[in-house]
Amino acid sequence: MGNIVLLDDLTINKIAAGEVIERPASVVKEMVENSIDAGATAITVEIKNGGISFIRITDNGKGIAKDDTEIAFERHATSKIRTANDIETIHSMGFRGEALASIAAVANVELVTKTEKDEIGTRVVVEAGKVLEHEEIGCKTGTSITVKNLFFNTPVRYKFLKKDFTESGYIEDAITRLALVNPHIAFKLINSGKTIIQTNGNGDVQAVIYGIYGKNIAENVLKVDYTYEDIHITGVIGKPEIARSNRSNQLFFVNNRYVKDKALSGAIEKAFKGLLTIGKYAFSILNIDMDPAKVDVNVHPAKLEVRFADDSKIFKSVYHAVNDTLLKNDLIKGSEKPEEGFVNTPNTSLFGNRVSPTTEALQKNRFNGLLELQRKIKEDLEKSKAELNSKSEEENKLLNTVKNIENPLENKASNVEETKQDIKVEESEAPKDITPEEPKIKIEQLEEASKEIDKQIENIANENIKETPKTSFDEMYFKIFGTKPPKPEGNEDSNKDENEIEDSAHLLKPNEVENTNLFDNIEDDYKYKPQYKFVGIVFNTYIIFEMDNEMYIMDQHAAHERIMFEKVKKNYYSDEAKDSQLMLLPDIITLTHKEMDIAKENMDLFRKAGFIIDEFGENTIKISGTPSICVDLNTRELFLETLDEINAVARTAKQEKENRFLATIACKSAVKAHMVLTKEEVESLMDELLKLTNPFTCPHGRPTVIKMSKYEIERKFERK
Repeated sequence: MGNIVLLDDLTINKIAAGEVIERPASVVKEMVENSIDAGATAITVEIKNGGISFIRITDNGKGIAKDDTEIAFERHATSKIRTANDIETIHSMGFRGEALASIAAVANVELVTKTEKDEIGTRVVVEAGKVLEHEEIGCKTGTSITVKNLFFNTPVRYKFLKKDFTESGYIEDAITRLALVNPHIAFKLINSGKTIIQTNGNGDVQAVIYGIYGKNIAENVLKVDYTYEDIHITGVIGKPEIARSNRSNQLFFVNNRYVKDKALSGAIEKAFKGLLTIGKYAFSILNIDMDPAKVDVNVHPAKLEVRFADDSKIFKSVYHAVNDTLLKNDLIKGSEKPEEGFVNTPNTSLFGNRVSPTTEALQKNRFNGLLELQRKIKEDLEKSKAELNSKSEEENKLLNTVKNIENPLENKASNVEETKQDIKVEESEAPKDITPEEPKIKIEQLEEASKEIDKQIENIANENIKETPKTSFDEMYFKIFGTKPPKPEGNEDSNKDENEIEDSAHLLKPNEVENTNLFDNIEDDYKYKPQYKFVGIVFNTYIIFEMDNEMYIMDQHAAHERIMFEKVKKNYYSDEAKDSQLMLLPDIITLTHKEMDIAKENMDLFRKAGFIIDEFGENTIKISGTPSICVDLNTRELFLETLDEINAVARTAKQEKENRFLATIACKSAVKAHMVLTKEEVESLMDELLKLTNPFTCPHGRPTVIKMSKYEIERKFERK
């Protein structure tokens, strides 16, 4: 007897369901796409337990005719194509007739539907592919499908489902994508009685973005509307300031169908080249409207991948659409008013408690002092100009009056006495010695001082962490105002004389000899202290030094990242009070529902690391304090990237989640490649690194230092 048999319908349907229905989100996607094909303008999705126990999709579409309700659950039963040729010109979201049959094979399904022509609706109940009930029912025009107990008869597939929280997130992602590409449809997602997503269906994609991603994203997107030959591209792209460290916010659609394609991502990256830093990916939601005959949508069971007839043409169309939009818009980031007493200059606080703290105190003092000095000079400049104008007006008035007296014949006799009386009054009020040159000289001095201070502020900002040379504006200020320049308030070193600070900073500089002691600031019980010779820095990234007849090359970012990781790790696991610093103004961060759920679930991680963080509304987080090593970072960016890292780890892997969390904080607070360091900062960096028990790799596993012996170098030059 032969071994080949025909499979029964239930087994066939289960196999098909395994390809099409991967999880509850797959059910939602397939059913909502059917609602879109039915012309619905309002679609409501209700779920419970992440969609595992309950899903209901209700729409106001055209409904299903009574005669079609039962056959609709058969495999390959569809109203959208008739012949094989129709597959080449697919305009609808679904067309294979597998969704209802696949869902009905692995769940309990109830269908309630009615067309506009029918006077009464129809109700069908299907379980494991078998129709149990088929009856008439009163209902409104449209369709409602309820799916219960998904995978109840497929325990293997059920076992691989994630937690309810995770499955809900997948459903939210599916509805988000559909809502963004169909802004003319009002979507509503309800999770366990709570509305998660709601759009008004007014056709404005920016309003949908506002409802899903929040105000910050909605205000920083640029609308795309571009035609390249026969391809029309619409949607939005984000300005560089809302770029993320992953591609989760890059969504692509082909004829309103969500797809994943590396060529499309590549086109976006090329268009944004030069505008984004390495490791950042632009926000983008683009729909490519093209001839269906030139794209194959039937190459993936879930229709997530497509095949283009001309890949290069698609690449060019997306690239030019994005590039054209960027060129037409102003990408200069809006200037924000700095907090009082604080200058937001990138990397000015490179080493919080890490390298040369006295130098950093000097930098902050000079910054704040310069600002205060500039403010005072400008105030005096305005007063001096006003005084000069006032004196000029008085002088002119007095001269005119004198002229009238010298020519009395030109005036009426009756006015002479009045004029003389006026002169007596004015002579008593007018300045005795009018010397216009004095205020003019003072104005020139003030303007010169203001320009000098502007130059110093610009130098400090441009030089980042480099010390600025002492300038002569102190003397200029003393000459103008007769006092020393004011010191900034709110700094613990503000009451010190600037010379005293500079002198203490000078003490930190190494002696001008080749060999310096690497362990000068370490405990005396280190018996052996290696001597080294600092050689230099190449490519503004790799530090070269010589020690024990070997050449060492250190990656400044990897090394400092390891230092920061150990600090934040120590703070995280400490039972004592956390190293945390209050922010002058709290950061209010709006999240998506999925991000908010992740944040709430992992709130304890942030608090243990030193963040002062609270819920601040339904989808909003307030951060009012950070670990001291993060005080000068972009808190919003750090928080969002940390959420992304947490979400990428399995929820059961607690240790891995903590390590990724701490590594992300360390990476963001560490010095970056191509960042110019002074010799003093290099010295301190190496000193900090050699204090660690494991200084050899960064938290991500990359080496911090590599070495090459003198013998190896001589071999390469054929000396050995």
